[in-house]
Amino acid sequence: MKTNCGAILQMSFIIERSHTLFKHIIRLGPQVDAEAIAELAKKRDYTITNRQINTPTGPLKEYLFRSKTNPQSLIIFSQRGFVIDAQPNEEVLPLFREAYDFYEKVLGDLALTTTVQLEVTGKFDLFSPVPVNELIGKLYRNDLNKLQFNSLPMQPFGVSFAASFGQNLEEIMSVSMQPMPKDPKNRMTVIALYRSKELDEALQLVEKLPDEIAKIVKDIAKVK
Repeated sequence: MKTNCGAILQMSFIIERSHTLFKHIIRLGPQVDAEAIAELAKKRDYTITNRQINTPTGPLKEYLFRSKTNPQSLIIFSQRGFVIDAQPNEEVLPLFREAYDFYEKVLGDLALTTTVQLEVTGKFDLFSPVPVNELIGKLYRNDLNKLQFNSLPMQPFGVSFAASFGQNLEEIMSVSMQPMPKDPKNRMTVIALYRSKELDEALQLVEKLPDEIAKIVKDIAKVK
């Protein structure tokens, strides 16, 4: 039985949980003195820990700053730049303002000479008023359900969209969605990935991500 589209549009796709990473990584330019930034963070009452991770170019020391008012979100600094790891999505911009203030205070005028790569990854868990398999399945051709792999019938489990912008395709946006394993009928996970070199555009995207996610799933619900 197909769900009535009109009824769907009277109901809401509810974002129940969100988790966003905002990466501000230096590609060209001076390195950041992460220890100096850690000293600034101490004065603003952040809880600070550090860790060393292995990278293709060698060990990298990272400093993790946690706010006492929101311990599940953090700022991560290294000599390469910083990452905001925030839950929910609304915590990204306040933490970004703090991190960028540290960044500018330590680098000074050199902050203007850096070339950075920006990446936003937002993960959103949604309640769907329409069965998720029906929502996703309507975007596939009927004959796709006839595909088999190792004699097993294959069915669509998720869907992805992508777009590139800019003269050198340096601005990339992709969205993927799939049923949540714990409740595949009523809930789904939507992951949005954005890459760019333009800071203003990346910040604007973070702010409107929840609305854009809700809009795209609602638009899919309208597809006949």
